[in-house]
Amino acid sequence: MKSNVNLEDLIKESNTAFIANLRSFLKIESTTLNEKGILEAKNYIISYISNLCEDIKECQDNLFLAKVRGKIKDFILIYMMYDTQPIHNEKEWITPPFGAEIQVLPSPLDILGKCIIARGAYNSKTPLMCFLNIVKILKEKDKLPISIMLLFDAQEEIGSPTLMKILEKNKEIFKECVDVYYPSTKQDIDGNAVIKLGYKGILSFTLKVSSTNKEPHSAFSSMIPNPAVDLVSLLNKIYYNNKFRLKSLQSPYILNDKENSIINGLIEKIDLEKIKKKAGITQLVDINPRDAFINYLFKPTFNISTLKSGYLKEGIKNAVPNQAVCNIDIRFAHHTSVNKIFEEINEIVENFRKTSKCDIEISKNVGYEGSRVNENSILARSLIQSFKDTPIEIWPLSPAAAPLSKINKELGLNFITGGLGIGGNAHGVNEFIQYNSIINTRLSNFYFLEAYAKLYKKLMN
Repeated sequence: MKSNVNLEDLIKESNTAFIANLRSFLKIESTTLNEKGILEAKNYIISYISNLCEDIKECQDNLFLAKVRGKIKDFILIYMMYDTQPIHNEKEWITPPFGAEIQVLPSPLDILGKCIIARGAYNSKTPLMCFLNIVKILKEKDKLPISIMLLFDAQEEIGSPTLMKILEKNKEIFKECVDVYYPSTKQDIDGNAVIKLGYKGILSFTLKVSSTNKEPHSAFSSMIPNPAVDLVSLLNKIYYNNKFRLKSLQSPYILNDKENSIINGLIEKIDLEKIKKKAGITQLVDINPRDAFINYLFKPTFNISTLKSGYLKEGIKNAVPNQAVCNIDIRFAHHTSVNKIFEEINEIVENFRKTSKCDIEISKNVGYEGSRVNENSILARSLIQSFKDTPIEIWPLSPAAAPLSKINKELGLNFITGGLGIGGNAHGVNEFIQYNSIINTRLSNFYFLEAYAKLYKKLMN
């Protein structure tokens, strides 16, 4: 126990120096398609861990793995992503997106005090560096309680295509792993730690409608095909009036007894207004808080993230476009397969082609099913123990999707994500991590590893 106290003191005393390193990492522009930034971030990570690892294996597309030996020879797989979303609406940021400056956020988030503002501060470069720092401290003191396989993904924001292939074709790489953990910062603005017992599945695809015309004057629109109009008509055959027209997603998700029980307990203490504030949301579809929260977790989503057609510059140009493109992502809690959903959409596209004069292409970007983890698993119990006296909310499901679901399916390993720390605005303007909560992130990583090793040892004996 004495060594733990000494380690806790060391973690606390090194926090200021750690934050300086963290800010250097956050300044790297590692957006997914920025090859220079991704390479710089990868080299930074490798340099940071090189003296800890007995093996660093570089795969393709900047995905790499590293092994760190601990007291227990079996490995826990640690998933990490170091790519970020691109910057949009940069003028709305109060500091440069990759400046990693320390500022107080505008109201209502000013109550959090000083925050580090940077793309990736919350999702997910801060938790990555916090976890690596704890592994570094424990390894250097010969106190790492269990062996760790670190998995670094540079494509999470575009669906992790390289990882998907490795999981399907080279799963033997992970044969020594017994569980999977994704370090993250999951406290709400009141400081409650949130544990989510699963992820939704996701399907992302692109529709492209085009003609051979040269964008003539709109006076010709009654006699020529219009890709933009056809794309809108096609979308309405997949999703219309806030409802899916797919058999696999038409029926509402039915909560089981356990999910209902968790929801009933959560509704009494969930403050939807605080969730809205942290996410920068000002409008909701549902007025009833219970309906809004249940739909947030379980209702399948249909999101058009990109829609491009015609003249996109300033002013007006009355011409018939010759191309229309959109990217769509569907997230679902339903117990159905991605292939089934995509097959239904493909069938709709094929039928639409028969009446359209345009050329229609559909391409699948990424897809994987959702997954669940048991509240009584070693992973969940270890995470709960790592929060010490912090109040906890257990959610039955995350409204997001993550490639860890594919790990669960292909490798048969449980996974969980979570950790202390207050951050927000993922993918949005002024993404942040609360300055004073970073020490809690690092300490909870330490407590998690200690708790997991203890429970795993007990299970094996």
